[in-house]
Amino acid sequence: MTLRAATLTALLATGFVGCGCTGTKTPVATAAPAVDPRQQDIDVRKEEVMQQLATCESGSWGSHQPIYGGRGAYHGRFQFTPQTYKTYAARHDGTVLTTREAIDAAQDYDKAAKLASFMIFELGETWHWPLCSRKLGIPTKVKEINSL
Repeated sequence: MTLRAATLTALLATGFVGCGCTGTKTPVATAAPAVDPRQQDIDVRKEEVMQQLATCESGSWGSHQPIYGGRGAYHGRFQFTPQTYKTYAARHDGTVLTTREAIDAAQDYDKAAKLASFMIFELGETWHWPLCSRKLGIPTKVKEINSL
């Protein structure tokens, strides 16, 4: 009787495999998005500028320790005031932030770098960081990168 059950199981399995009813699907290969080397170069250059600016402004670009400057008036690696962060976040994507949310976002390198990059590369407002912008030659780097 067990031989018969085994045979029946094998026949049923063969039938399901033949009809494609096994419940498992063969993965379909999807094409990876094309990588644009030019855009990669632009993104790398922009990130280098952001890292240099963060290091100049605060002495760090990758630490998770909160950074304050100007007796607590400036926050994060890019030394944003809460009002500046709130104003430009609203201009960038319509986000309305409280002062506490702006301070927290300014302390988050990725969020602050994204906003600073918008201000610098999209709006051309390098003047928010007068000393480091001049010291690092950021206006010249922005023109060079934006011309690529």
